[in-house]
Amino acid sequence: MGDFEPINYKRGFLQLIILSLLSQKDMYGYQLVQETAKQSAGKYITQEGSLYPILYKLLEGGFITSYEQYATSRLRHIYYHLEEKGFLYLEFLQKQFDEVIQGIRLILKEDIQENE
Repeated sequence: MGDFEPINYKRGFLQLIILSLLSQKDMYGYQLVQETAKQSAGKYITQEGSLYPILYKLLEGGFITSYEQYATSRLRHIYYHLEEKGFLYLEFLQKQFDEVIQGIRLILKEDIQENE
């Protein structure tokens, strides 16, 4: 990109993405990372290190809960589950996201028309 530095949209949307994925099924951290990449066709890649602070914040807020499950006799996963409060928060964030995207599209469309 040379002199251009991309804006980091990913971090701002990660809470919305986590809640959306957990609305589909309970998942553990690494699984959330994998599903994010898979469902975005590789366009949205995140690391577990970025994920956990958001998971902890969602836990503290009562939007999600966690439980432990053993994958093998030695390997355990901490699964995250979306609670009713989390579904309501997801709905709120989706509406907010839609409004922001709609506004940005209107601005960009107007800007494109002015440049023609």
